[in-house]
Amino acid sequence: MPFYHKPKTFTPLLIAAEKKSAKNGVHHAVFTSRFDKYVGDWNNDLKQGKGLFLTVTGKLYEGDWLNGFRHGFGSLSNKQANGTFRLEYRGDWVRGKPEGIGWWYYQNGDVYFGFWKKGYRHGYGKMFYANGTFYVGYWQKNKKEGLGMFVQGNGNRYEGHWSDDLKHGLGRFYHMHTGQVQEGCWDQDTCVRSKISDIIIRQFCDLPTEYPIPQETLQDSQSILEKSEFWLNQKIGDIDKKLLYCIDQMV
Repeated sequence: MPFYHKPKTFTPLLIAAEKKSAKNGVHHAVFTSRFDKYVGDWNNDLKQGKGLFLTVTGKLYEGDWLNGFRHGFGSLSNKQANGTFRLEYRGDWVRGKPEGIGWWYYQNGDVYFGFWKKGYRHGYGKMFYANGTFYVGYWQKNKKEGLGMFVQGNGNRYEGHWSDDLKHGLGRFYHMHTGQVQEGCWDQDTCVRSKISDIIIRQFCDLPTEYPIPQETLQDSQSILEKSEFWLNQKIGDIDKKLLYCIDQMV
């Protein structure tokens, strides 16, 4: 009685059916179990290429995909109550997170343009705040770190070092309303030692000082010491003369 021998190229029907059902190429619309919607390219059952993904919570991503992740260039938007979409991020992505160069439009009106790494502001970038202030410089994990310039709403600005989102290290603060520049050292956002001098455009400022600040010069300590000794010797001589006069009168 002959026995059945499984061919070497035999593929179980279940596996064959799964391979046939794997998504490849362009699909018009694919819905997940929680009713998220994807329209775009596939490769071996993974999102890859160009695609649009709309979540049930109202997050809309349009852009590049690789191995199921947002990867490449794309934009992320949020659905508003009136049915429109508000742009949140536009730029580069790496494995589902902003990385590279991109713009982030915050809900409070702030706007950031610069470098990203693993979803954080990281590297060189510019931050336009809704209150009229502005920062340009370096970042590390969403915090100001390294060299940077911060411009206040009234025009005053700080140029120097930052650490942990605070002014820290050597820096220069321009008081543009009064016409002075403050150069020194900052520690945790507090100036601990500085020198203030007038700037060239002081007379064109809004509230310039009445008189220019005199230049700071080093004094001759040796000359001061000699003058002090001479004055002290004179005083001692006067005292001795008075004592001698009093003794003569007593005699």
